[in-house]
Amino acid sequence: MYMLWIILTLGVATGTYALFESESMQMAQASSPTVLANNMSEYRQAVAAFAKVNPLFHGSVPLSDLKPYLGSIVPDPIWQNVVVPNVGYAGSLVVIYSTSPAAQSVIPVMEQLALGSALAGASMDGELMSPGNPPVPLPPPVAQMIPNGMPVWMTQSYE
Repeated sequence: MYMLWIILTLGVATGTYALFESESMQMAQASSPTVLANNMSEYRQAVAAFAKVNPLFHGSVPLSDLKPYLGSIVPDPIWQNVVVPNVGYAGSLVVIYSTSPAAQSVIPVMEQLALGSALAGASMDGELMSPGNPPVPLPPPVAQMIPNGMPVWMTQSYE
């Protein structure tokens, strides 16, 4: 009789462990797009800070030049950037994007972080598309580099 109780107790403990372990695995996977979107946001802020200090810079900012603006943040290598100085007024347009299909999962979270901004969404035929907003044309040097459906988050950097 004691053996039956021992086996039953071990069975319940094993089942409980398996149940909670599978739930925690699902939660970790569900937070992955959120972590990636937050990383993209921090990377965008660092590139914008660089562009503010270097208003004549044009092109892609190397990671080594971003170190002072990143602090302890380690940007995911899937993020790419382009800085394009504004024509006719101060500041620069900063474009953060990815060409990796793995980044597509961040689009809904990125749009939430951007509070529905027209400058955060997915690329489509050289334009930035976001729900509830008109399409925003991507700058000519960038429009051809970003495949359709990839996340794009732009900002203006100026004093």
